[in-house]
Amino acid sequence: MSDTGSGQAKTARRQTGRRGPVSFGGWRNRLRLWSGLVMLAFCLSHFSNHVLGIVSVEAMDKASHWHYALWGSPFAVGLLALSALVHVVLALWKTSRRRTLKMPAGEFVQLVLGLYIPWTLTPHVIATLGLKNAFGVIPTYPQMLTLLWPGGALTQSVLLVVVWVHAMIGLHFWLRTYPLYRRLFPGLAAFAVVFPLLALWGWIEGARRHALDTTYQLKVTQTHLDWVYTLTDQIRAIIFAFVILSIAIVLFRILLHGLSPKITVTYPGNRQVRAAPGASILEISRMNGVPHMAVCGGRARCSTCRIRILSAQEHLPEMGAAETTVLTRISADEDVRLACQLRPTSDIRIEPLVPAGNTVFASRPPTDAYHWGVERHVLVMFVDLRDFTSLTENHLSYDIVHLLNRYLDAVSSAIRAEGGHVDKFVGDGVMAIFGMDTALPEAARAALAACRQTGDVIADLNRDRGPQFSNPLRIGIGLHAGPAILGRIGSAGETGSTSTPITALGDVVNTASRLEAENKRLGTELCVSAAVLDLAGCALAGACSDEIVLRGKSEPLKVFAVRDVRTLAAVMDGAPVK
Repeated sequence: MSDTGSGQAKTARRQTGRRGPVSFGGWRNRLRLWSGLVMLAFCLSHFSNHVLGIVSVEAMDKASHWHYALWGSPFAVGLLALSALVHVVLALWKTSRRRTLKMPAGEFVQLVLGLYIPWTLTPHVIATLGLKNAFGVIPTYPQMLTLLWPGGALTQSVLLVVVWVHAMIGLHFWLRTYPLYRRLFPGLAAFAVVFPLLALWGWIEGARRHALDTTYQLKVTQTHLDWVYTLTDQIRAIIFAFVILSIAIVLFRILLHGLSPKITVTYPGNRQVRAAPGASILEISRMNGVPHMAVCGGRARCSTCRIRILSAQEHLPEMGAAETTVLTRISADEDVRLACQLRPTSDIRIEPLVPAGNTVFASRPPTDAYHWGVERHVLVMFVDLRDFTSLTENHLSYDIVHLLNRYLDAVSSAIRAEGGHVDKFVGDGVMAIFGMDTALPEAARAALAACRQTGDVIADLNRDRGPQFSNPLRIGIGLHAGPAILGRIGSAGETGSTSTPITALGDVVNTASRLEAENKRLGTELCVSAAVLDLAGCALAGACSDEIVLRGKSEPLKVFAVRDVRTLAAVMDGAPVK
Protein backbone atom coordinates (compact mmCIF):
# COMPACT_ATOMS: atom_id res chain seq x y z
CA MET A 1 0.00 0.00 0.00
CA SER A 2 1.22 3.51 -0.65
CA ASP A 3 2.31 5.65 2.28
CA THR A 4 -0.74 7.82 1.86
CA GLY A 5 -3.10 4.84 1.84
CA SER A 6 -1.46 3.42 4.95
CA GLY A 7 -1.63 6.78 6.65
CA GLN A 8 -5.36 7.06 5.93
CA ALA A 9 -5.94 3.60 7.37
CA LYS A 10 -3.92 4.37 10.48
CA THR A 11 -5.71 7.66 11.06
CA ALA A 12 -9.19 6.23 10.55
CA ARG A 13 -8.60 3.28 12.86
CA ARG A 14 -6.96 5.43 15.50
CA GLN A 15 -10.04 7.64 15.56
CA THR A 16 -12.39 4.71 16.12
CA GLY A 17 -10.21 2.84 18.62
CA ARG A 18 -9.05 -0.73 18.59
CA ARG A 19 -12.47 -2.19 19.20
CA GLY A 20 -15.82 -1.23 17.77
CA PRO A 21 -19.44 -2.22 17.79
CA VAL A 22 -20.77 -4.91 15.51
CA SER A 23 -21.10 -3.35 12.08
CA PHE A 24 -24.34 -3.42 10.12
CA GLY A 25 -22.80 -1.64 7.13
CA GLY A 26 -22.90 2.06 6.33
CA TRP A 27 -25.65 4.46 7.31
CA ARG A 28 -27.56 3.75 4.08
CA ASN A 29 -27.61 0.03 4.82
CA ARG A 30 -28.73 0.72 8.37
CA LEU A 31 -31.53 3.00 7.12
CA ARG A 32 -32.66 0.29 4.68
CA LEU A 33 -32.58 -2.26 7.49
CA TRP A 34 -34.60 -0.24 9.99
CA SER A 35 -37.08 1.03 7.41
CA GLY A 36 -37.57 -2.57 6.28
CA LEU A 37 -38.13 -3.71 9.87
CA VAL A 38 -40.82 -1.06 10.35
CA MET A 39 -42.65 -2.27 7.24
CA LEU A 40 -42.21 -5.89 8.31
CA ALA A 41 -43.84 -5.09 11.64
CA PHE A 42 -46.82 -3.62 9.75
CA CYS A 43 -47.02 -6.69 7.51
CA LEU A 44 -46.97 -9.05 10.50
CA SER A 45 -49.89 -7.16 12.04
CA HIS A 46 -51.81 -6.93 8.75
CA PHE A 47 -51.24 -10.55 7.71
CA SER A 48 -52.17 -11.76 11.21
CA ASN A 49 -55.45 -9.96 10.66
CA HIS A 50 -55.85 -11.88 7.38
CA VAL A 51 -55.42 -15.20 9.19
CA LEU A 52 -58.63 -14.56 11.15
CA GLY A 53 -60.56 -14.93 7.90
CA ILE A 54 -60.29 -18.67 8.54
CA VAL A 55 -62.68 -18.04 11.45
CA SER A 56 -65.01 -15.42 9.98
CA VAL A 57 -65.20 -12.03 8.28
CA GLU A 58 -66.53 -10.59 11.54
CA ALA A 59 -63.39 -11.74 13.36
CA MET A 60 -61.23 -10.07 10.68
CA ASP A 61 -63.19 -6.82 10.94
CA LYS A 62 -63.12 -6.70 14.74
CA ALA A 63 -59.39 -7.39 14.89
CA SER A 64 -58.79 -4.70 12.28
CA HIS A 65 -59.80 -2.09 14.88
CA TRP A 66 -56.75 -3.11 16.91
CA HIS A 67 -54.60 -3.07 13.79
CA TYR A 68 -55.68 0.47 12.85
CA ALA A 69 -55.44 1.62 16.45
CA LEU A 70 -51.77 0.65 16.29
CA TRP A 71 -51.00 1.89 12.77
CA GLY A 72 -53.69 4.51 12.17
CA SER A 73 -52.27 7.36 14.27
CA PRO A 74 -50.64 10.27 12.42
CA PHE A 75 -47.26 9.30 13.88
CA ALA A 76 -47.55 5.64 12.81
CA VAL A 77 -48.80 6.56 9.32
CA GLY A 78 -45.98 9.08 8.95
CA LEU A 79 -43.40 6.57 10.14
CA LEU A 80 -44.71 3.90 7.79
CA ALA A 81 -44.81 6.27 4.80
CA LEU A 82 -41.31 7.57 5.55
CA SER A 83 -39.99 4.04 5.94
CA ALA A 84 -41.50 2.99 2.60
CA LEU A 85 -40.09 6.06 0.85
CA VAL A 86 -36.64 5.63 2.37
CA HIS A 87 -36.56 1.91 1.58
CA VAL A 88 -37.57 2.39 -2.05
CA VAL A 89 -35.27 5.36 -2.66
CA LEU A 90 -32.25 3.61 -1.14
CA ALA A 91 -33.01 0.46 -3.12
CA LEU A 92 -33.12 2.49 -6.33
CA TRP A 93 -29.96 4.35 -5.30
CA LYS A 94 -28.13 1.08 -4.66
CA THR A 95 -29.35 -0.28 -8.00
CA SER A 96 -28.10 2.79 -9.83
CA ARG A 97 -24.68 2.40 -8.18
CA ARG A 98 -24.10 -1.04 -9.70
CA ARG A 99 -21.41 -1.48 -12.32
CA THR A 100 -22.58 -4.97 -13.22
CA LEU A 101 -25.81 -6.92 -13.37
CA LYS A 102 -24.00 -10.07 -12.21
CA MET A 103 -24.96 -10.92 -8.67
CA PRO A 104 -25.84 -13.95 -6.50
CA ALA A 105 -29.29 -15.41 -7.11
CA GLY A 106 -30.58 -14.35 -3.69
CA GLU A 107 -29.64 -10.70 -4.29
CA PHE A 108 -31.19 -10.78 -7.78
CA VAL A 109 -34.49 -12.21 -6.51
CA GLN A 110 -34.65 -9.68 -3.68
CA LEU A 111 -33.94 -6.82 -6.10
CA VAL A 112 -36.59 -7.87 -8.64
CA LEU A 113 -39.21 -8.46 -5.96
CA GLY A 114 -38.34 -5.14 -4.33
CA LEU A 115 -38.97 -3.31 -7.60
CA TYR A 116 -42.22 -5.22 -8.18
CA ILE A 117 -43.75 -4.42 -4.77
CA PRO A 118 -44.30 -0.62 -5.16
CA TRP A 119 -45.91 -1.16 -8.54
CA THR A 120 -48.48 -3.65 -7.25
CA LEU A 121 -48.94 -2.17 -3.80
CA THR A 122 -49.80 1.34 -4.98
CA PRO A 123 -53.52 0.76 -5.80
CA HIS A 124 -54.03 -1.12 -2.52
CA VAL A 125 -52.58 1.74 -0.47
CA ILE A 126 -54.61 4.36 -2.34
CA ALA A 127 -57.83 2.32 -1.96
CA THR A 128 -57.33 2.17 1.82
CA LEU A 129 -55.42 5.14 3.22
CA GLY A 130 -56.07 7.31 0.17
CA LEU A 131 -59.86 7.00 0.25
CA LYS A 132 -59.87 7.41 4.03
CA ASN A 133 -57.89 10.67 3.97
CA ALA A 134 -59.50 12.14 0.85
CA PHE A 135 -63.15 11.09 1.27
CA GLY A 136 -63.43 9.75 4.81
CA VAL A 137 -64.18 6.22 3.55
CA ILE A 138 -63.16 3.81 6.32
CA PRO A 139 -61.32 0.75 4.86
CA THR A 140 -63.28 -2.07 6.49
CA TYR A 141 -62.64 -5.69 5.65
CA PRO A 142 -66.10 -6.24 4.06
CA GLN A 143 -65.43 -3.26 1.80
CA MET A 144 -61.94 -4.36 0.74
CA LEU A 145 -62.97 -7.98 0.24
CA THR A 146 -65.82 -6.85 -2.02
CA LEU A 147 -63.44 -4.74 -4.11
CA LEU A 148 -60.80 -7.47 -4.43
CA TRP A 149 -62.93 -10.58 -4.93
CA PRO A 150 -62.75 -12.19 -7.39
CA GLY A 151 -61.12 -9.86 -9.94
CA GLY A 152 -58.13 -8.88 -7.80
CA ALA A 153 -57.69 -12.19 -5.96
CA LEU A 154 -54.68 -13.39 -7.95
CA THR A 155 -52.88 -10.04 -7.94
CA GLN A 156 -53.44 -9.57 -4.21
CA SER A 157 -52.29 -13.09 -3.39
CA VAL A 158 -49.14 -12.71 -5.47
CA LEU A 159 -48.45 -9.37 -3.76
CA LEU A 160 -48.73 -10.95 -0.32
CA VAL A 161 -46.27 -13.72 -1.26
CA VAL A 162 -43.85 -11.31 -2.95
CA VAL A 163 -43.79 -8.93 0.05
CA TRP A 164 -43.19 -11.83 2.43
CA VAL A 165 -40.44 -13.47 0.33
CA HIS A 166 -38.67 -10.12 -0.14
CA ALA A 167 -38.76 -9.52 3.62
CA MET A 168 -37.52 -13.02 4.47
CA ILE A 169 -34.57 -12.75 2.06
CA GLY A 170 -33.60 -9.44 3.64
CA LEU A 171 -33.88 -10.88 7.15
CA HIS A 172 -31.77 -13.87 6.14
CA PHE A 173 -28.99 -11.64 4.76
CA TRP A 174 -29.02 -9.66 8.00
CA LEU A 175 -29.21 -12.49 10.53
CA ARG A 176 -27.29 -15.35 8.97
CA THR A 177 -23.96 -14.46 10.65
CA TYR A 178 -25.49 -14.70 14.15
CA PRO A 179 -25.16 -17.99 16.09
CA LEU A 180 -28.61 -17.61 17.65
CA TYR A 181 -30.16 -17.42 14.16
CA ARG A 182 -28.64 -20.77 13.25
CA ARG A 183 -29.95 -22.33 16.44
CA LEU A 184 -33.47 -21.01 15.82
CA PHE A 185 -33.40 -21.48 12.03
CA PRO A 186 -35.62 -24.61 11.81
CA GLY A 187 -38.43 -22.96 13.78
CA LEU A 188 -38.05 -19.62 11.96
CA ALA A 189 -38.05 -21.36 8.57
CA ALA A 190 -41.23 -23.22 9.47
CA PHE A 191 -42.88 -19.97 10.54
CA ALA A 192 -41.72 -18.24 7.33
CA VAL A 193 -43.48 -20.91 5.26
CA VAL A 194 -46.62 -21.52 7.33
CA PHE A 195 -47.52 -17.91 8.22
CA PRO A 196 -48.08 -16.57 4.65
CA LEU A 197 -50.01 -19.73 3.75
CA LEU A 198 -52.35 -19.09 6.68
CA ALA A 199 -52.69 -15.44 5.64
CA LEU A 200 -53.57 -16.46 2.07
CA TRP A 201 -56.06 -19.03 3.32
CA GLY A 202 -57.60 -16.49 5.68
CA TRP A 203 -58.17 -13.62 3.27
CA ILE A 204 -59.39 -15.89 0.44
CA GLU A 205 -61.72 -17.80 2.75
CA GLY A 206 -63.03 -14.51 4.16
CA ALA A 207 -63.57 -13.08 0.69
CA ARG A 208 -65.34 -16.24 -0.50
CA ARG A 209 -67.70 -16.22 2.49
CA HIS A 210 -68.39 -12.50 2.18
CA ALA A 211 -69.27 -12.92 -1.51
CA LEU A 212 -72.20 -15.09 -0.41
CA ASP A 213 -73.66 -12.17 1.58
CA THR A 214 -76.03 -10.52 -0.92
CA THR A 215 -77.23 -7.94 1.64
CA TYR A 216 -73.95 -6.03 1.86
CA GLN A 217 -73.97 -2.61 0.16
CA LEU A 218 -70.60 -1.28 -1.03
CA LYS A 219 -70.06 2.32 0.11
CA VAL A 220 -67.41 3.03 -2.50
CA THR A 221 -68.86 4.82 -5.54
CA GLN A 222 -67.63 4.91 -9.11
CA THR A 223 -66.30 8.41 -8.42
CA HIS A 224 -64.13 7.00 -5.67
CA LEU A 225 -62.88 4.23 -7.96
CA ASP A 226 -62.08 6.67 -10.78
CA TRP A 227 -60.07 8.73 -8.31
CA VAL A 228 -58.17 5.62 -7.17
CA TYR A 229 -57.40 4.58 -10.78
CA THR A 230 -56.26 8.08 -11.78
CA LEU A 231 -53.98 8.54 -8.77
CA THR A 232 -52.64 5.00 -9.18
CA ASP A 233 -51.65 5.69 -12.78
CA GLN A 234 -49.91 8.93 -11.76
CA ILE A 235 -47.92 7.35 -8.92
CA ARG A 236 -47.08 4.30 -11.02
CA ALA A 237 -45.75 6.59 -13.72
CA ILE A 238 -43.43 8.20 -11.18
CA ILE A 239 -42.30 4.81 -9.86
CA PHE A 240 -41.79 3.49 -13.38
CA ALA A 241 -39.75 6.56 -14.26
CA PHE A 242 -37.45 6.09 -11.28
CA VAL A 243 -37.02 2.37 -12.02
CA ILE A 244 -36.21 3.09 -15.66
CA LEU A 245 -33.84 5.87 -14.57
CA SER A 246 -32.03 3.50 -12.21
CA ILE A 247 -31.70 0.81 -14.88
CA ALA A 248 -30.60 3.42 -17.41
CA ILE A 249 -27.91 4.62 -15.03
CA VAL A 250 -26.68 1.04 -14.58
CA LEU A 251 -26.62 0.49 -18.36
CA PHE A 252 -24.88 3.84 -18.83
CA ARG A 253 -22.26 2.85 -16.28
CA ILE A 254 -21.75 -0.48 -18.06
CA LEU A 255 -21.40 1.34 -21.40
CA LEU A 256 -19.06 3.86 -19.84
CA HIS A 257 -17.14 0.96 -18.35
CA GLY A 258 -16.59 -0.38 -21.85
CA LEU A 259 -15.46 2.97 -23.28
CA SER A 260 -13.55 4.58 -20.42
CA PRO A 261 -9.85 4.08 -19.63
CA LYS A 262 -9.26 0.88 -17.72
CA ILE A 263 -7.35 0.00 -14.60
CA THR A 264 -5.68 -3.36 -14.08
CA VAL A 265 -6.46 -5.50 -11.07
CA THR A 266 -3.89 -8.25 -10.51
CA TYR A 267 -4.92 -11.31 -8.51
CA PRO A 268 -2.70 -14.10 -7.11
CA GLY A 269 -1.14 -16.24 -9.82
CA ASN A 270 -0.61 -13.04 -11.86
CA ARG A 271 -4.20 -13.19 -13.15
CA GLN A 272 -5.06 -9.73 -14.48
CA VAL A 273 -8.43 -8.23 -15.33
CA ARG A 274 -9.24 -4.84 -16.77
CA ALA A 275 -12.04 -2.68 -15.40
CA ALA A 276 -13.23 0.90 -15.46
CA PRO A 277 -12.52 2.98 -12.34
CA GLY A 278 -15.43 3.33 -9.96
CA ALA A 279 -16.41 -0.30 -9.50
CA SER A 280 -15.57 -1.99 -6.23
CA ILE A 281 -13.06 -4.84 -6.15
CA LEU A 282 -15.92 -7.24 -5.35
CA GLU A 283 -17.88 -6.02 -8.39
CA ILE A 284 -14.79 -6.34 -10.57
CA SER A 285 -14.31 -9.92 -9.37
CA ARG A 286 -17.93 -10.79 -10.15
CA MET A 287 -17.85 -9.11 -13.56
CA ASN A 288 -14.85 -11.17 -14.56
CA GLY A 289 -15.83 -14.51 -13.02
CA VAL A 290 -13.18 -14.38 -10.29
CA PRO A 291 -14.44 -16.31 -7.21
CA HIS A 292 -14.59 -13.88 -4.30
CA MET A 293 -16.13 -14.63 -0.93
CA ALA A 294 -18.71 -12.16 0.46
CA VAL A 295 -20.95 -13.73 3.09
CA CYS A 296 -22.98 -10.58 3.78
CA GLY A 297 -23.54 -9.85 0.09
CA GLY A 298 -21.22 -6.84 -0.06
CA ARG A 299 -22.92 -4.82 2.69
CA ALA A 300 -19.85 -4.24 4.92
CA ARG A 301 -21.41 -6.41 7.64
CA CYS A 302 -18.64 -9.04 7.61
CA SER A 303 -14.95 -9.23 6.76
CA THR A 304 -15.00 -12.26 4.44
CA CYS A 305 -14.34 -10.20 1.29
CA ARG A 306 -11.21 -8.62 2.79
CA ILE A 307 -8.11 -8.32 0.64
CA ARG A 308 -4.47 -7.43 1.16
CA ILE A 309 -3.12 -4.58 -0.95
CA LEU A 310 0.18 -5.71 -2.45
CA SER A 311 0.83 -2.66 -4.60
CA ALA A 312 -0.88 0.48 -5.85
CA GLN A 313 0.52 3.15 -8.16
CA GLU A 314 -1.56 5.99 -6.81
CA HIS A 315 -3.42 6.88 -3.65
CA LEU A 316 -6.22 4.58 -2.56
CA PRO A 317 -9.64 6.07 -1.77
CA GLU A 318 -10.15 6.82 1.91
CA MET A 319 -12.08 4.28 3.98
CA GLY A 320 -15.67 5.00 4.97
CA ALA A 321 -17.08 4.57 8.45
CA ALA A 322 -18.53 1.09 7.77
CA GLU A 323 -15.25 -0.28 6.41
CA THR A 324 -13.29 1.29 9.25
CA THR A 325 -15.57 -0.27 11.86
CA VAL A 326 -15.26 -3.77 10.40
CA LEU A 327 -11.48 -3.67 9.98
CA THR A 328 -10.98 -2.15 13.42
CA ARG A 329 -13.11 -4.83 15.00
CA ILE A 330 -10.97 -7.64 13.55
CA SER A 331 -7.71 -5.74 14.26
CA ALA A 332 -6.76 -5.94 10.59
CA ASP A 333 -3.35 -4.83 9.33
CA GLU A 334 -3.08 -1.44 7.67
CA ASP A 335 -2.75 -2.97 4.19
CA VAL A 336 -6.06 -4.83 4.48
CA ARG A 337 -9.24 -3.43 2.92
CA LEU A 338 -12.78 -4.66 2.22
CA ALA A 339 -13.29 -5.59 -1.42
CA CYS A 340 -16.95 -4.51 -1.33
CA GLN A 341 -15.99 -0.98 -0.25
CA LEU A 342 -12.70 -0.29 -2.02
CA ARG A 343 -13.17 1.38 -5.42
CA PRO A 344 -9.68 1.76 -6.93
CA THR A 345 -8.85 4.51 -9.37
CA SER A 346 -5.52 3.13 -10.56
CA ASP A 347 -3.79 -0.19 -11.19
CA ILE A 348 -3.72 -2.37 -8.12
CA ARG A 349 -2.38 -5.76 -7.05
CA ILE A 350 -4.43 -7.61 -4.43
CA GLU A 351 -4.62 -10.87 -2.53
CA PRO A 352 -8.02 -12.13 -1.28
CA LEU A 353 -7.56 -13.27 2.32
CA VAL A 354 -10.59 -15.59 2.54
CA PRO A 355 -10.46 -18.32 -0.12
CA ALA A 356 -13.72 -18.64 -2.06
CA GLY A 357 -13.02 -22.26 -2.92
CA ASN A 358 -15.26 -22.16 -5.99
CA THR A 359 -17.92 -20.00 -7.58
CA VAL A 360 -20.70 -21.83 -5.74
CA PHE A 361 -19.28 -20.76 -2.39
CA ALA A 362 -18.66 -17.23 -3.66
CA SER A 363 -22.17 -16.65 -4.94
CA ARG A 364 -24.15 -18.85 -2.55
CA PRO A 365 -22.47 -19.12 0.86
CA PRO A 366 -23.51 -21.92 3.22
CA THR A 367 -26.51 -21.22 5.45
CA ASP A 368 -24.44 -22.43 8.40
CA ALA A 369 -22.78 -19.28 9.74
CA TYR A 370 -20.09 -21.31 11.51
CA HIS A 371 -18.78 -22.52 8.13
CA TRP A 372 -16.87 -19.26 7.69
CA GLY A 373 -16.52 -18.30 11.35
CA VAL A 374 -18.50 -16.25 13.85
CA GLU A 375 -16.93 -13.79 16.28
CA ARG A 376 -18.33 -14.12 19.79
CA HIS A 377 -17.33 -13.61 23.41
CA VAL A 378 -17.16 -17.04 25.07
CA LEU A 379 -15.60 -18.89 27.98
CA VAL A 380 -12.98 -21.54 27.22
CA MET A 381 -12.22 -24.36 29.65
CA PHE A 382 -9.24 -26.71 29.55
CA VAL A 383 -9.16 -29.89 31.64
CA ASP A 384 -5.94 -31.90 31.83
CA LEU A 385 -5.10 -35.18 33.58
CA ARG A 386 -1.93 -34.85 35.66
CA ASP A 387 1.03 -37.26 35.30
CA PHE A 388 -0.60 -39.10 32.42
CA THR A 389 2.79 -39.95 30.89
CA SER A 390 3.88 -41.86 34.00
CA LEU A 391 0.56 -43.73 33.97
CA THR A 392 1.14 -44.95 30.43
CA GLU A 393 4.67 -46.07 31.25
CA ASN A 394 3.81 -48.07 34.37
CA HIS A 395 0.50 -49.76 33.49
CA LEU A 396 -0.98 -52.07 30.88
CA SER A 397 -2.01 -50.25 27.71
CA TYR A 398 -5.55 -51.68 27.65
CA ASP A 399 -6.05 -50.64 31.29
CA ILE A 400 -4.94 -47.13 30.37
CA VAL A 401 -7.31 -46.98 27.38
CA HIS A 402 -10.19 -48.16 29.55
CA LEU A 403 -9.44 -45.60 32.26
CA LEU A 404 -8.88 -42.79 29.76
CA ASN A 405 -12.19 -43.48 27.99
CA ARG A 406 -14.06 -43.49 31.31
CA TYR A 407 -12.37 -40.23 32.27
CA LEU A 408 -13.08 -38.48 28.96
CA ASP A 409 -16.70 -39.70 28.85
CA ALA A 410 -17.38 -38.61 32.42
CA VAL A 411 -15.74 -35.19 32.06
CA SER A 412 -17.45 -34.43 28.73
CA SER A 413 -20.82 -35.51 30.20
CA ALA A 414 -20.29 -33.14 33.15
CA ILE A 415 -19.50 -30.30 30.74
CA ARG A 416 -22.50 -30.96 28.51
CA ALA A 417 -24.79 -31.26 31.55
CA GLU A 418 -24.02 -27.60 32.29
CA GLY A 419 -24.60 -26.45 28.71
CA GLY A 420 -20.98 -26.51 27.58
CA HIS A 421 -19.80 -27.54 24.12
CA VAL A 422 -16.96 -30.06 24.01
CA ASP A 423 -14.59 -28.68 21.40
CA LYS A 424 -11.98 -31.42 21.20
CA PHE A 425 -10.00 -34.10 23.01
CA VAL A 426 -6.23 -33.70 22.94
CA GLY A 427 -4.72 -36.84 24.43
CA ASP A 428 -5.80 -36.72 28.06
CA GLY A 429 -7.03 -33.14 27.76
CA VAL A 430 -10.51 -31.73 27.10
CA MET A 431 -11.28 -28.32 25.63
CA ALA A 432 -14.79 -26.93 26.09
CA ILE A 433 -16.65 -23.75 25.13
CA PHE A 434 -19.37 -22.04 27.18
CA GLY A 435 -21.56 -19.14 26.04
CA MET A 436 -22.26 -20.17 22.45
CA ASP A 437 -26.02 -20.14 23.01
CA THR A 438 -26.41 -18.38 26.37
CA ALA A 439 -25.68 -15.00 27.92
CA LEU A 440 -22.16 -14.65 29.31
CA PRO A 441 -23.12 -14.29 33.01
CA GLU A 442 -25.16 -17.49 32.82
CA ALA A 443 -22.39 -19.21 30.87
CA ALA A 444 -19.77 -18.18 33.45
CA ARG A 445 -21.80 -19.67 36.30
CA ALA A 446 -22.39 -22.82 34.26
CA ALA A 447 -18.66 -23.16 33.56
CA LEU A 448 -17.85 -22.90 37.29
CA ALA A 449 -20.52 -25.50 38.01
CA ALA A 450 -18.94 -27.75 35.37
CA CYS A 451 -15.58 -27.36 37.13
CA ARG A 452 -17.17 -28.53 40.38
CA GLN A 453 -18.83 -31.46 38.64
CA THR A 454 -15.52 -32.41 37.04
CA GLY A 455 -14.03 -32.64 40.54
CA ASP A 456 -16.86 -34.95 41.57
CA VAL A 457 -16.25 -37.08 38.48
CA ILE A 458 -12.56 -37.52 39.33
CA ALA A 459 -13.46 -38.43 42.92
CA ASP A 460 -15.83 -41.13 41.63
CA LEU A 461 -13.15 -42.50 39.28
CA ASN A 462 -10.64 -42.61 42.09
CA ARG A 463 -13.00 -44.64 44.26
CA ASP A 464 -13.21 -47.47 41.74
CA ARG A 465 -10.11 -47.02 39.61
CA GLY A 466 -8.83 -50.50 40.48
CA PRO A 467 -5.90 -51.77 42.55
CA GLN A 468 -3.52 -51.55 39.59
CA PHE A 469 -3.58 -47.74 39.87
CA SER A 470 -1.97 -46.96 43.21
CA ASN A 471 -1.88 -43.18 42.83
CA PRO A 472 -5.13 -41.19 42.63
CA LEU A 473 -6.00 -39.31 39.46
CA ARG A 474 -5.44 -35.55 39.59
CA ILE A 475 -6.59 -32.81 37.24
CA GLY A 476 -5.86 -29.23 36.34
CA ILE A 477 -8.47 -26.83 34.94
CA GLY A 478 -7.94 -23.47 33.24
CA LEU A 479 -10.90 -21.13 32.64
CA HIS A 480 -10.85 -17.79 30.84
CA ALA A 481 -13.31 -15.50 28.99
CA GLY A 482 -12.80 -13.38 25.91
CA PRO A 483 -13.52 -12.95 22.20
CA ALA A 484 -12.97 -15.90 19.88
CA ILE A 485 -13.73 -16.97 16.33
CA LEU A 486 -16.04 -19.98 16.30
CA GLY A 487 -15.98 -22.02 13.12
CA ARG A 488 -16.12 -25.46 11.56
CA ILE A 489 -12.44 -25.87 10.85
CA GLY A 490 -11.88 -28.49 8.16
CA SER A 491 -15.37 -28.22 6.62
CA ALA A 492 -14.15 -26.84 3.28
CA GLY A 493 -16.04 -28.37 0.40
CA GLU A 494 -19.03 -29.30 2.53
CA THR A 495 -21.51 -26.56 1.72
CA GLY A 496 -23.87 -26.10 4.63
CA SER A 497 -22.43 -29.16 6.41
CA THR A 498 -22.97 -29.30 10.15
CA SER A 499 -21.09 -32.56 10.65
CA THR A 500 -17.73 -30.92 11.35
CA PRO A 501 -17.39 -29.94 15.03
CA ILE A 502 -17.25 -26.27 16.00
CA THR A 503 -13.92 -25.11 17.40
CA ALA A 504 -12.73 -21.83 18.92
CA LEU A 505 -9.72 -19.82 17.77
CA GLY A 506 -8.22 -16.79 19.44
CA ASP A 507 -6.20 -15.50 22.36
CA VAL A 508 -8.83 -16.67 24.86
CA VAL A 509 -7.98 -20.29 23.92
CA ASN A 510 -4.25 -19.81 24.44
CA THR A 511 -4.81 -18.02 27.74
CA ALA A 512 -7.13 -20.74 29.08
CA SER A 513 -4.55 -23.38 28.15
CA ARG A 514 -1.80 -21.49 29.96
CA LEU A 515 -3.99 -21.02 33.03
CA GLU A 516 -4.48 -24.78 33.12
CA ALA A 517 -0.69 -25.23 33.09
CA GLU A 518 -0.33 -22.70 35.95
CA ASN A 519 -2.00 -25.21 38.27
CA LYS A 520 1.23 -27.23 38.28
CA ARG A 521 3.17 -24.28 39.68
CA LEU A 522 0.47 -23.29 42.14
CA GLY A 523 -0.37 -26.82 43.28
CA THR A 524 -4.08 -26.27 42.58
CA GLU A 525 -6.87 -27.87 40.54
CA LEU A 526 -8.47 -24.73 39.10
CA CYS A 527 -6.95 -21.50 37.84
CA VAL A 528 -9.65 -19.05 36.72
CA SER A 529 -9.24 -15.49 35.48
CA ALA A 530 -10.90 -12.58 37.23
CA ALA A 531 -12.79 -11.90 33.98
CA VAL A 532 -14.78 -15.12 34.47
CA LEU A 533 -15.67 -14.29 38.09
CA ASP A 534 -16.69 -10.77 37.09
CA LEU A 535 -19.12 -12.25 34.57
CA ALA A 536 -20.44 -14.79 37.07
CA GLY A 537 -20.89 -12.08 39.71
CA CYS A 538 -19.25 -14.13 42.44
CA ALA A 539 -16.11 -14.33 44.54
CA LEU A 540 -14.24 -17.47 45.53
CA ALA A 541 -13.77 -17.17 49.27
CA GLY A 542 -10.62 -19.00 50.33
CA ALA A 543 -9.13 -19.00 46.83
CA CYS A 544 -5.64 -17.62 46.50
CA SER A 545 -5.31 -14.70 44.12
CA ASP A 546 -2.29 -13.88 42.04
CA GLU A 547 -1.19 -11.73 39.13
CA ILE A 548 0.73 -13.66 36.53
CA VAL A 549 2.42 -12.64 33.32
CA LEU A 550 1.80 -15.25 30.67
CA ARG A 551 4.30 -16.01 27.97
CA GLY A 552 3.96 -13.52 25.14
CA LYS A 553 1.99 -11.04 27.27
CA SER A 554 3.17 -7.72 28.67
CA GLU A 555 0.28 -7.02 31.05
CA PRO A 556 -0.26 -9.18 34.16
CA LEU A 557 -3.46 -11.22 34.39
CA LYS A 558 -5.32 -11.47 37.69
CA VAL A 559 -6.27 -15.06 38.48
CA PHE A 560 -7.81 -17.03 41.34
CA ALA A 561 -6.64 -20.54 42.16
CA VAL A 562 -8.61 -23.25 43.99
CA ARG A 563 -6.96 -26.33 45.47
CA ASP A 564 -10.07 -28.55 45.40
CA VAL A 565 -12.75 -27.78 42.77
CA ARG A 566 -15.31 -29.80 44.76
CA THR A 567 -15.44 -26.94 47.30
CA LEU A 568 -16.64 -24.43 44.69
CA ALA A 569 -20.29 -24.80 45.75
CA ALA A 570 -19.41 -23.66 49.26
CA VAL A 571 -17.30 -20.67 48.29
CA MET A 572 -19.39 -18.99 45.57
CA ASP A 573 -20.80 -16.36 47.90
CA GLY A 574 -22.22 -13.93 45.32
CA ALA A 575 -19.92 -11.01 46.17
CA PRO A 576 -18.50 -9.12 43.19
CA VAL A 577 -14.84 -9.70 42.46
CA LYS A 578 -12.64 -6.72 43.16
